[in-house]
This record gives sequence, structure tokens and C-alpha cells, in this order.
Amino acid sequence: MELWKKQKKILAAFGVFLVFMFLCTLISRAVYASGLPQVTVDTPQRMAVNHKVEAEGIVRQGREYAVNVLSGLRVKTVYTHVGDRVTPETLLFELDTEDLREKIRKQELAVKKLQLQMSDQQKNRNLDEQKKQTESGRAREDYARTESAEGEKLGRAEEDLSDAEDALEELRNHPVEVTPDEERRAAREEYETWVQEETELKEELEQAQEEYEAARDKVKMLEEELEAGENGSGDSGEAENGIDFSDRLAGAELEAARQAEAEARSRCEDARSAYQAHTDNPVNEPDFSAEDEAQAAWEARKDSLKDAVDSAKRAVDDAKQSKSDRMLEAERRVTDADREDSSDSSLEISSLELSAMQKELADYKKVLEANGQVYPEVEGIITRIQVSPGERAPDGASVVYADLSSPMQFYVSLTKEQKKYVNQGDSVKLSLGRDSGKDYRVDYIAENEMNPELYDAYIFLPDGVGTIGQSGSFQAETQSETFSCCIPANALREDASHRKFVYIVSEKSGILGKELAAEKVYVKVLDQNENYAAIEEGVIDRETELIVTSTENLEDRDVIRYKEL
Repeated sequence: MELWKKQKKILAAFGVFLVFMFLCTLISRAVYASGLPQVTVDTPQRMAVNHKVEAEGIVRQGREYAVNVLSGLRVKTVYTHVGDRVTPETLLFELDTEDLREKIRKQELAVKKLQLQMSDQQKNRNLDEQKKQTESGRAREDYARTESAEGEKLGRAEEDLSDAEDALEELRNHPVEVTPDEERRAAREEYETWVQEETELKEELEQAQEEYEAARDKVKMLEEELEAGENGSGDSGEAENGIDFSDRLAGAELEAARQAEAEARSRCEDARSAYQAHTDNPVNEPDFSAEDEAQAAWEARKDSLKDAVDSAKRAVDDAKQSKSDRMLEAERRVTDADREDSSDSSLEISSLELSAMQKELADYKKVLEANGQVYPEVEGIITRIQVSPGERAPDGASVVYADLSSPMQFYVSLTKEQKKYVNQGDSVKLSLGRDSGKDYRVDYIAENEMNPELYDAYIFLPDGVGTIGQSGSFQAETQSETFSCCIPANALREDASHRKFVYIVSEKSGILGKELAAEKVYVKVLDQNENYAAIEEGVIDRETELIVTSTENLEDRDVIRYKEL
């Protein structure tokens, strides 16, 4: 029983501990959450982005007139001021007539001097023209003489060339008759063959004679030996059988020698007959020296005539070149003589100057006839005065005044950003003075000449509307196309690199489990005004929660909580 009571106490204490831990968790979560940045969110919308342009402007005169007088005239008195209303009877200013008369006197003197100069220029021009005509005539005569002389030289050279070519052609038509090389080779071969055969036959004859003489000598020797043998056998009384055998042997040998001698004599006679027959029909050694000398003389003559032709050709070429050069020189002299002189517009310029001076003199006299008094042409309001008493009139408008009979113009200056939404022909609302505003159309818009960052816009007002210098309010509104994803402009942010981004609400794991976090997402802005920005769809869709405001500066992945209402 006591053990049970003890266990109950332990369980009760553990329960109290759990309750305490739960309360501590709730308190820590509350403390943690109270330190998180609070944000307000919004979701993208489908809408159009409107642009409104407002600017202040002023009414200007529609048309201005300039009062001009000859520059350099001294002003005596100025009777009007800027802003004065003037009529054609209003005297604007008066010129010094004494100074004007002096101007007229000097101008008349200048006109007279210029007229004398023009007279001298005209005389000099006439003399130059006569000289030019003389030079041109002489150059043409020289050209004709040069053409004739050079033509004769060329004709003689061409005749010499023709004669040389005819002589060469005549020589070529009568060449020297010479034995052809093949016939020369055949005659030489025939002669050499005959000489070789003569040598061979002579050698055969000499050899046959030597053989015949040797055979004859042998016969003679055997006969002597046989005769000597017969005589010796009678004196010594030798035996009959031995003598008979020796005689028979010597006789046989002698008979053989005599037979050989006969054969050798026959061969010798045949060789002598062949040699004699060969020498009886001799072949003379061919001699073409006379032909060669005649051919050499003909060739020398031909070369001489060729040189004469070449020399004549060179003479013709030289004559042609000489004619070309001389004719070119003569032609250039003619061209130079006929060439127009260097441009001299001095007389014409003097004539123009005289005309201008005479007109200026007439203008001076016209001003003098009006006693130097200057009036406006129509009724208007003076907007600018450029003359002062005692000073000379400038080169330009002396007085400028606005024409009150022409319609007024409203002028407004726009920035480059405003110009994006205002174009020529756009409909705008214009308020002048206490007028609540009426619709007009932009008649003209262009870049400001002094400042490229600004644009000048004009509205032509109807007759009777507006006064010079009146202020007005210019309002223009344009509506873009409908975009699928438009966000509040406050949700759009920009980093150091000028890239646009937004923070969206996402989740991440934290110490207390799933927590809300600000996630940075870069976006592409399609259009924007002061309230909304149209961005390109992609990561962000119509369901994405965008952080519009935050109680603290946010960084990517910062833990956040919704702002309590």
C-alpha cells in the first residue's frame, strides 16, 4: 500500500514537470515569435498598368514678326518697351539721319570705285581673249607642219623597209643549188668503199705475188737440188737402188712444188686481174667546196639583207615614235592653247557686289525718305527689343513682336521618362487658368536642342483661347496592355547591381519545426507605374504570396511571421 502511494506521488510529480515543460515551451515560442519580423503580403493580379503624365506649361504666341533694318545704322531714339501693344501707327524707334547720309555718301563712293574696277577687268579680259586666240592659231599651224614633216620621214623609212624586204625576198626566191646531205653522204660512202676495196685487193695481190714467188723459188730450189743430185750420183758410183729412190722422192716433191707454183701463179693473176679491173673503174673523192662557198656567199648576202630589213624596221619604229612624240607635243600645245584659263570670276563677283551695293544704297535712301522712322506692319505685342539709343543696329531682328491675330500655342517641357507615354497626336487634357480642363491633341513634340534629356511639346490652341504668358496644366494618361502578373510597386526591390527582385513567403525547417521564411526571387519587369509593376511569369504565379512591407530589413531565407491586424 505504501509502495502504491509512493508511485502515485512520483507520477504526480512527473505530471507537474511535464506541465511545467509545456508551459516553458509555449513561453519560449511566444518570445521567439515576438522577435521575428512582421510582414504584410499580397498576391499578383491580372490587370493593365496605367501611366499618368502631369506637367505645367505656358501659353506662347503663335506667330512672331521681326522688324529688320540695315545693320550698322545708328539708332537715335527707342520709343517702345517689351510688352507694349503696338499698331502699324506706333513708332518703334528712330534712326540717326545724319549718320545715314554719311553712310549713303560712302556707299555712292564705293559704288563708283567698283564700277571703275569692273571696267578695267573687262578690258583685261578682252586682251587675254585676243592673246589666247593668237596662241591657239599658232599652235594649230605648228601641229599641221609637224604632222606633214613627220609623215614624210615615216614614209621614207617605210619605203626603205619595203626595198630591203623586196631584196631579201628576191634572194630567198633564188637559192644556191647544192647537193643534198643524203647524196653527199652516199657519194662519200661510195668513195670510201672503193678505197677500202682497193686496199683489200692490193693486199690480196701483194700476198698472192709473195706466195707465187715463194712457190717459184721453191721449184727452182728443188730443181737445183735434183740436178745436183743427179750429177753427184754418176761420179761416186753409188748403188743403183738408193739413187733411184732419192730421185723419185725429189721428183715427186718437185712435181708438187710445180703444182703449187702453178696454183699460186693462177691466184696471183686472178688477184692482178681483180685489182686491175678495180683500178680501171676508179671512184673520185667527192668535192663540194665550190657549192659550200657559193652557199656561204648566199647566206652572207641573206644575213646582210636581214640586217638591212631589221635596220629599216627600227628606222620605221623610230620614225613612228618620233611622229607620235612630236604630234603629242604639238597636240598638247594646241590643248594648252585651247584650254580654258583658270577660273576667274572676279568680274562676275564684282558685278554681284555692285548689285548688292546698289541695292543697299537704295535701301539706305528708302530709309532716309522715311526720315529714319521705323513702324510695325501689323498689330501685336513686343516680345524682344535688340536696339538701344546711340548704338548701331545689329545684324538680325531689331524688334520682335507677337501677332495677336494668329492662334496661340501651349508649350510644355517633358522629361525623357514622361516622353515614353506621350507622342505626337495623343489626346491630352489641358487646363488654362480657372478652366476645368478640355481635351486637346499634341500637335508637335521633339527633343530639346539645348538639353537632350528634355522634350518640347506644343498644342495649337483655337482662335481666342489663351493669352501670352498664361500658365496651364498638362495631363496625359495611357493604359498598357493587360498583364497576367502585376504586383504592388512596394513589393519590388533592387540590389546593388540594379537587378529587380521580390521576397515571397516560403517554408523551411527551424528550431520550432516548420517556419515561414522570406525567399529572394529575381524578376523581369515588363512595365511599371507608381503603384504597380508588371513582371514576367515564371517562379511567381497568381497564388504566390509577395511580401509588400516588413517591420525590419529582410535578407534571403530570414524567418518571418504575418503582421497581426
